[in-house]
Amino acid sequence: MKSRFVVAAGGTAMGSVLLLSACSGSGTETATGNMKLTAAQALVKSSEKTGQADTFKADLTVTGTGEGEGRIKASGQFRLNPALTFSARLDEVARGGQVVPGAKGQAIYTGDVLYAKVPMLAQFVSNGKPWLKVDVNQAGQQFGFDVKDLIAQVQKVNPAEQTKMFTGSKDVRKVGTETIDGVETTHYTGTVTVQDALNRLDGQAREKVRRWFPQGAANEKIAFDLWTGKDQLPRKLVSKGDAAGGQDGTVTVVYSDYGKAFSVNPPPADQVGELSLSGLLGGNVPSQTPGN
Repeated sequence: MKSRFVVAAGGTAMGSVLLLSACSGSGTETATGNMKLTAAQALVKSSEKTGQADTFKADLTVTGTGEGEGRIKASGQFRLNPALTFSARLDEVARGGQVVPGAKGQAIYTGDVLYAKVPMLAQFVSNGKPWLKVDVNQAGQQFGFDVKDLIAQVQKVNPAEQTKMFTGSKDVRKVGTETIDGVETTHYTGTVTVQDALNRLDGQAREKVRRWFPQGAANEKIAFDLWTGKDQLPRKLVSKGDAAGGQDGTVTVVYSDYGKAFSVNPPPADQVGELSLSGLLGGNVPSQTPGN
């Protein structure tokens, strides 16, 4: 399976608004206050409740086999409203069982400005500064690629959007109870086709997320396990996509610190540089004729 299918199986870009109605069905019931909800209804309730959480912490692990064999580990704190703000770390990138040297890094995003500290990019930062600064509103014109699209992919860890996709499941059921990071949770499991997952999103979000799945993947299934606390907030999500050719991948996200305030501050100005075009072009920057 293509690696982008693996990542897409773990969630979707946030920002869409979906009015979810309670699903009925014959699934296993779970107690919520004085109510008893089917597993399908509990999943909807979790999506609705999580949509009210503006801040959270996420620890992400992505593993792939076959063509996409490898592992990525990352973590971060996220604030979704009034504007996306985050501080994240890329802790490990491995391919073929070997850790990729220099692939670790940090990212800070605030006020439409992305700051990145990645050893592999150090040669492309002006004046030898450790941090790279990118204005996402200007990056497309300056560098020819859409940083906003990359930022949108960070939002895949948004638990509200992830659980929203999985409300399209027709076979979700309660497995039991477990403790995740000291929190008592209820464990649900199920599957959903790519198309049914996409159908839970509004039109704009659906088209954006669809690009992250290979063509012809509409009927392929995503298997998922979701652990939610008594407050209906997701504490852990494991999703696995299977595709032709014996390739598969798994995305695991552990959530914590819902609603907790945190600060995101840019790095010191004297540690920040711009993207160096001479570094990107190996020192061969085309000269410009005055007036052109």
